[in-house]
Amino acid sequence: MSKELGKKIRSIRLKRNLSQTEMANILGYSGKGMISRIENDSSEMSYDKLMLLLSNFQDDFKDENINKLSISSAEIENTIIETDRLAVKTIGFKELDDVLSLKVAPSQREFVAENALAIAEAYAAERVGTKTQCFIAYCDNCPVGFVSIAFGSIGADGEKDWMLKSYCLWRIMIDMDYQNHGYGKELLEAIINWCSTYPLGNSDTLYTSADVNNKKAIEFYKDAGFSLTEDYVDDEIVLKRNIGGK
Repeated sequence: MSKELGKKIRSIRLKRNLSQTEMANILGYSGKGMISRIENDSSEMSYDKLMLLLSNFQDDFKDENINKLSISSAEIENTIIETDRLAVKTIGFKELDDVLSLKVAPSQREFVAENALAIAEAYAAERVGTKTQCFIAYCDNCPVGFVSIAFGSIGADGEKDWMLKSYCLWRIMIDMDYQNHGYGKELLEAIINWCSTYPLGNSDTLYTSADVNNKKAIEFYKDAGFSLTEDYVDDEIVLKRNIGGK
């Protein structure tokens, strides 16, 4: 982590008259000790926490070169969300082959986009200002699933204003060899928890969409707390849930 980031966090905290404990609470740390270590450049800030910092104090970074303050690409690639069985990593060069090796069952291919297309869409969305993050899930070092999240426009027909200010579960899939073992539910819960820390922007809403004929997917989302809406994007019905209150 750059020394500039530690200095910037301290300046923001002092400017807003925040204690180290209060800053720790805002960024989701368990105590002020981590803030002290970051400010003294003796500890690194994870990608998730950096995004949370930027979303909470975006006005303080308007004139900054964010690249000088951010963590390195290697640190981003090493970001991990741990669950009982899964290690969920943000995708870097090392993970690309694993992502592209993931396939859904033949019967699901009309409903699920290829992961290469999903990554390309995320890249294109970033170019027009949408914030995105793509993840790969591993179980015992074997790739089992993929997720992409967006905050902002995904360029879909029928987008509503509220969607532009919400988290979008853009893509989620589990490899056909690992389906029906609960990995999808475990991965989705992990991503919902990640979104609830507001890493890409401030919103209590997460939405997704599904083909109306994909009953299995719709029930999957309902079981995770999503509710059907009357909205459609790209001819798919929209489901949403609240991710606040944590």
